Amino acid sequence: MENNASYPCVIVYPAAEMRFVCPYCRANCTIIKDSTPEENFTAPCTACGQPICVRINMRKFYRKSVNIEASYLIKGVNRPPRKGTILDISTGGLRFKCYKSIHEKIGNLLSLSFVLPPRNEIIKVNGEITRIMEETNTTVTLGLRFKGLGEYEEMQVGFFLQP
Repeated sequence: MENNASYPCVIVYPAAEMRFVCPYCRANCTIIKDSTPEENFTAPCTACGQPICVRINMRKFYRKSVNIEASYLIKGVNRPPRKGTILDISTGGLRFKCYKSIHEKIGNLLSLSFVLPPRNEIIKVNGEITRIMEETNTTVTLGLRFKGLGEYEEMQVGFFLQP
């Protein structure tokens, strides 16, 4: 089938065998290709036959969806820590939702403190703002790339991301 983004989409990591849940019938699907796909494609659900747009995730790092509260400071801005929510995390960075301010600019550095389950140890990381997406009149979602991640923090994030 040809690629048609008008169908519901699933996102998979490129592989010869890709697994996902059908957005129509919620069945577990497996698509097997002769080789690893390099482009998005459309395929029928193996259970209900409905067409599904399969998007290839080209990220370098596995990303896990989460809902974790974090405290943050914008480096160089003199104000108390604020609260936000980590929406997803990888070993390369995270996506973070917070209240909008004039200080969120691409290239600015944030210092974040949070706890990754199941441990109760506070992790402190620095991240550079690489993307800003306006959510509402009062909130934004920031794409952050980790900067100078320490060995301990890298180990904690890696442990958390293990299946």
